Amino acid sequence: MRPGIDNALAPLEFILRVTIGLVALAALGWLSYFGLSGSSVLHGGESVCVTAPVRAMTGTSTGQHLDGVHALGSGNMLRNGAHATATSVELCDDTPSGRQRAWSLVSDASPLCYTAGFLCLAWRLTRSARRRGLFSPHLALSIGHLGLYVLLGALVAGLLRAWADDHLMLSMAATHHTQTWLFFFHYSWAVLFAGFGLLTVGRVMAQSVRMQREIDTTV
Repeated sequence: MRPGIDNALAPLEFILRVTIGLVALAALGWLSYFGLSGSSVLHGGESVCVTAPVRAMTGTSTGQHLDGVHALGSGNMLRNGAHATATSVELCDDTPSGRQRAWSLVSDASPLCYTAGFLCLAWRLTRSARRRGLFSPHLALSIGHLGLYVLLGALVAGLLRAWADDHLMLSMAATHHTQTWLFFFHYSWAVLFAGFGLLTVGRVMAQSVRMQREIDTTV
């Protein structure tokens, strides 16, 4: 058979190559920017910003008066009878400290590291399928490991980002609440279904491997 027909995972390998190439180019451009500008991740003159839920600072669903926050119904933006309420606010510090820059770096890097890890594991999965075949216990185990990474990795990345954003908010605004990081934590239902879906596919593949071996022994 031709390679394009023989390899059932060719579409997945193609999109992985394209995605990894784009990520590598973006990382190279990011490093080149800091190298040419002579700035550092933890030092520099750029401001640090974080988008914080208003409830994390006020504790109410409608919010309270904050400095610099005005009603959204001014002018001709809204039709008669309509009203708008701001549920989040962007806080920025034009003279951030090194600690604030570190928190901003953790917040920005956590989803990127999670995505990079997923791409690496998915690439290893396609390599294992090409070397050992689709009906192999190694492939079934790799799919299960990928499902666990999708679930647990998203949890860790979400907690890290919530922790970093919460510290950034507390460094710029005061609040009378505790455990405010809970307002920043989000876990996607799509990630939940994708992770358990991969775990299910891995178990189905493991059963298929056993059935294939039984068929081979009877034949």
